[in-house]
Amino acid sequence: MFDNEQTWTMPVASLGIDLGTTNTKVALVSLDASAVRVHAVATAPTPEPRDLGAVLATLVREVLAGAAPPDAVGIASMAETGVPLAADGTPIGGWLRWTGHRAGAEADALADRLGWAHLVAATGVRPSAKVPLATWAWLQTHRPEVWDAMSRWAGVADLAAFVLTGRLITDHTLAGRTMAYRLPATAEAPPTAFDDDLLAEVGLRPYHLPAVTSEPVAVTGFAGLRDGTPVVVAGHDHAVGAYACGVREPGDVADSLGTAEAVLTVVAGEPDPVAAGRAGMSVVLTVGGRYRAVLAGQSSAGAAVEWWLANEAAGVTREELFADLPDGPTGVLVLPYVRGRQTPAPDPAARPRVVGREPAHGRAVLAKALLEGLSLHTRWMLDEQARIAGGTGAPAVFLFGGAVAGNPDWTRIKAQVLPGTLRVVPAAEPVAVGAALLAAVRAGLVGPPGPALTTEPAPAGAKPYDDMYDRFVRAAQENG
Repeated sequence: MFDNEQTWTMPVASLGIDLGTTNTKVALVSLDASAVRVHAVATAPTPEPRDLGAVLATLVREVLAGAAPPDAVGIASMAETGVPLAADGTPIGGWLRWTGHRAGAEADALADRLGWAHLVAATGVRPSAKVPLATWAWLQTHRPEVWDAMSRWAGVADLAAFVLTGRLITDHTLAGRTMAYRLPATAEAPPTAFDDDLLAEVGLRPYHLPAVTSEPVAVTGFAGLRDGTPVVVAGHDHAVGAYACGVREPGDVADSLGTAEAVLTVVAGEPDPVAAGRAGMSVVLTVGGRYRAVLAGQSSAGAAVEWWLANEAAGVTREELFADLPDGPTGVLVLPYVRGRQTPAPDPAARPRVVGREPAHGRAVLAKALLEGLSLHTRWMLDEQARIAGGTGAPAVFLFGGAVAGNPDWTRIKAQVLPGTLRVVPAAEPVAVGAALLAAVRAGLVGPPGPALTTEPAPAGAKPYDDMYDRFVRAAQENG
């Protein structure tokens, strides 16, 4: 259906959709041999499944106002979130989100029955309350009426593709977060289906899940888009954003910063999934499927700032909190764990703690200490990730996400804390842009790997945080 041998001679227009935990973004971009250009962005709160089609139609119309329909559409989304579908494709209820923490007992039972290390080695994913395999077991026990009515399951990006095309598809980076999809053997391509044996543990078969493919499918009857326009599920939002920033080859490192934070290191070889799992990390495939990567996540990034505003600086705005920060390290350690610590040294009981606070410390000192603590935790994740990935030296880190533009002080402090170079991606909505880029590449409209977003070095100056970093790691481990 789609010509993959086209010669890339003129700009391609592509539409990218990013369905995030909080907001959904749609971006219209153009691509040529050297650059990605963002022409329009529209945003709305991420809707519940029943409203997804209407919200997407509104956003698509907004970004296409006065523009021709795009040549391709790509969709990225949060992982570990989805909804049961009835036999006619109608969603049953709301999103079962990765933040729900409902299926902890089921995850533990799967780990006990199949072996924790076996599951991690097979899938790259640690058994936890947020993985869909455990969610499906929870549905069977706690929502039997939904389980009985469920004909298929759709992840967030999968449902968006279904709305646009009538086809239920996903990609390997999203499938890989379910704990029902196996890592491929050495030199093999990503599997094209979920794993029969793992699904059987919860009473499902591969036909209950989307097909796993990087191939495009065609738009059918969606307002504002031409019928036949190629659509791809680009993948997991963090991985897609990393790709947009040029993080594609072994040794490349991305830092995705928003409500949560994820750091991803691309690896040439095969890192040990069990070692990564014990550190609270995952082994995943890159969006290209050629390399593996080590992924570390922490839920308390932007969420820690919100917690601080509510609990340590009540009545103060974000702008007031970070105004007139002092120079130099504060020496005050803020352990920024609002909902436990996922990695390194996983500790679900970890909570926010301030070490070294004195009566003389005013609001500005403590606000800077919060940003220092968040940045020191990023360095700890990167150091542990490098150890697992077999990296040496201090790599350049590509930083992107909504929190980057919103808090330049955070970026500056992070640049001083990290031992290597920090490169900032200033483009708005890099995940949506990455989805658009991957759509054009996978549809054969743009030669692979395609251009990357421009980056710029973050001003760092001196790096005076080595001693404070050592103290931070010791205090964090004592906090458990």
